[in-house]
Amino acid sequence: MTIRPVVLAVDDDARVLDAYQAILESRCEVLTAPDGRTALEILQARTIDVVLLDLLMPGLSGLAVLKALKRLQIETNVVVVSGMNDTASAFEALRLGATDYLSKPFDVGHLHHVIARLTERAVPEDHASATRSSALPHAVVVTDDAALRAALAVALRTRGRVDAVADMSAALGVLARTRPDVVVASDQALVDELRAAGCAVPMVVVEAGRRDFAAPLRAVVDALAARHSDVRPFTGPVARAVAHAAAHAGRISAETIAISIGMSPGSLARMFADEMEMTITEYVTHVRLEATRPRLAKMLRRHAFSVAASYRVR
Repeated sequence: MTIRPVVLAVDDDARVLDAYQAILESRCEVLTAPDGRTALEILQARTIDVVLLDLLMPGLSGLAVLKALKRLQIETNVVVVSGMNDTASAFEALRLGATDYLSKPFDVGHLHHVIARLTERAVPEDHASATRSSALPHAVVVTDDAALRAALAVALRTRGRVDAVADMSAALGVLARTRPDVVVASDQALVDELRAAGCAVPMVVVEAGRRDFAAPLRAVVDALAARHSDVRPFTGPVARAVAHAAAHAGRISAETIAISIGMSPGSLARMFADEMEMTITEYVTHVRLEATRPRLAKMLRRHAFSVAASYRVR
């Protein structure tokens, strides 16, 4: 019997809850809650794999629900879904333990992808296919350049699972517990070190400062496609947009990216949404969040007594 993931959708708009039900019911068991208090009652009574949590609700807000989850020590994956496109609220949600952040209106394909990534069950190696894999495509990104790491990680998560780490030690930790389809590194020296340490998976170098990622991203997709069918390529404009984000993570916007690659904002927005299952604005927001995440984690550790409860300590 196939075990279906359990998703709890929390929103004060009944039409949004009906939409979640219609979109997800073929793949998941979908529970709904019209407010934060009802959501907490369900979370205390059931084991939930993923919570789709609206931020703006009367009574108990989404951020208040996140605080309550920490206080009650309830472990689950929370994807905050908001129509505000507010970076400050996204930062606060991540600080309080949210796993991911989606902007309304979200792309249905991207929603399915996020839930699949968060509910992927480990497959015993004895049952893994030698050629094709039923698990998600998996890439490991290794670079100490926070902007490059963020731009690549967010882009590649539209194609599968990504572990993004800053150094050799962290990379070896990931490789010790999983077998990715490809490792993406920022320089050949790092690739040589990983090879010397016994890493035998395909590796692709994506150098920081490069203006066009078309060739290396094509190599990454080829590596993913060796074990997974239907891994979509990245077109030239999208690859250039990712490269620009990698060079300017702290100062990017959809408009500056469009100008930098010689496209109108409208044309880039349409092409990006069709290919990436997220809007260019969502991509920019996620890159900023990803680039800031390590600094945010350090800040939280530094103020352990006041905010440590907001982060999961394992």
